[in-house]
Amino acid sequence: MAEPDAGETVVVGVSPTSGSPSALRWGADEARRRGARLVAVSAWRSPRAPISAGTRPPAVHLDADQSLDEAKARLASHVADALGQDTRVDTEIVHGSTFRVLLQASETADLLVLDAPSRLELPEGPTLARRLIYAAECPVVIMPPKTLG
Repeated sequence: MAEPDAGETVVVGVSPTSGSPSALRWGADEARRRGARLVAVSAWRSPRAPISAGTRPPAVHLDADQSLDEAKARLASHVADALGQDTRVDTEIVHGSTFRVLLQASETADLLVLDAPSRLELPEGPTLARRLIYAAECPVVIMPPKTLG
């Protein structure tokens, strides 16, 4: 296995819900083939208080630091579940929308890897994957959906 080259980076967008195991495994294999650095990125937003009727704000205490720590732990768990403990991978939680975070990651990546969209039926509007294909600064690989049957 080649040592990671400081010049090449494979970025995998990791969903906080699914964990993007297919994208992580494929991205790790591709990074190994290229001798590239592997980075797993997940978007995060600080929690917001629920909307309440009337003039009183809801009596809810939201801890952004705790939420961020939970997001970091969840990302590390997803990476370990998909790749094991021995794979060299940098993990990054970045504040912002998923689209903006991945678009920003594409600026310094040589390849961006995403799992298949969670829904097979395509809505009228553009999906995240479709928007990234046209806006990203690097090639984008989208894992195919699992075949049923």
